[in-house]
Amino acid sequence: MPRVLITTAPYGSGHDRVAAALAQAFTAAGVKAETVDHFERFVSPLFARMSRTLFWAVLRGAPGLWGWAYALSARLPTRSPAMAGMNRLGARALGRYLAAVRPDVVVHVHPTAAGALAWLRARGLTAVPQAVVLTDFAAHPQWIYPDVDRYFAPCDAIGGDLVARGVPAERVVASGIPIDRAFLAPADQVALRAALGLAPDVPTPLVMGGMQGRVGGIAETCEVLGELTLAFQALVVCGGHRGLAERLRGRFASDARFRIFGQVADVHRLMGAADFVVTKAGASTCAEALALERPLLFYRSLPGQERANERAITQAGAGVRAGDRAALRQHLGVLLADPRRRAGLAAAAERLRRPEAADTVAKELLALSRAGA
Repeated sequence: MPRVLITTAPYGSGHDRVAAALAQAFTAAGVKAETVDHFERFVSPLFARMSRTLFWAVLRGAPGLWGWAYALSARLPTRSPAMAGMNRLGARALGRYLAAVRPDVVVHVHPTAAGALAWLRARGLTAVPQAVVLTDFAAHPQWIYPDVDRYFAPCDAIGGDLVARGVPAERVVASGIPIDRAFLAPADQVALRAALGLAPDVPTPLVMGGMQGRVGGIAETCEVLGELTLAFQALVVCGGHRGLAERLRGRFASDARFRIFGQVADVHRLMGAADFVVTKAGASTCAEALALERPLLFYRSLPGQERANERAITQAGAGVRAGDRAALRQHLGVLLADPRRRAGLAAAAERLRRPEAADTVAKELLALSRAGA
């Protein structure tokens, strides 16, 4: 039986969600996969904690700085001396692990581990096949390393961008972004609304954010919705931010149009019941909405990769972006009042949907491991 190693990173839930979806797919294929945090295991637990704390602090307190760093890194080739060793971080420890465990294939959902393994392969210290799964709708140069056997892109356009950046076309697969298997089946909106006690024919937005509900404009979106005189029934997910959930429940206690949720384990049911999703542009959330053919209204996305996700999806016609509160109000009014507009966006989402992405990656990598054997 092949042995599969999945490497992830502690910077945002998206990497772990993609890794978990891949592990699900390998399990469904009868293959055991091990998931390892590259920074925690192969770099340093202290480095992982400190860098994660800095990452969250910048996103919360100075998101513009993160956007600047993202743009700067896009101008820096991974082979540049200016990388100062970051393009091989954790390589020695990873090499010792590979020698001991001997996996048949390694798949990365964060670029640092790909750089470490590429460094080992370039020096003849391992020959294990490796693949990269892009976890955003962007072909950022920091994901591109030599000695990577497969790149899994979120859509055809991003796959084309990888080829334009020098990746051989035969190494690129437009798989989609791996998501939980709960999103594989088409959503029965009528049944889901009935189970949730929702009206079958009232426009229903799903309002979400990110970082445990601490960013993404959830409260502001609810305020704008509350000002509208249109009929709607809003599903609002606050994640782990209990304070936000309590404030919104108090604020809208007398407004039956709002359903306020905290942490939910079955977001696919809420998304399937909704007509469209209002959210910041986290890639996994975008991929889930596209899988269910739900239009996206982006608000308060973070600079960097989330803005790149916005651009890719809006250019494909599957979403719209609100740059400020006035634009948010306008877009909400149109999407609530015009089912034809929602249908047009949903049709574009259908063209981008890749609910089977995790299975595609698993099948491709198992074939790669057999070829390598």
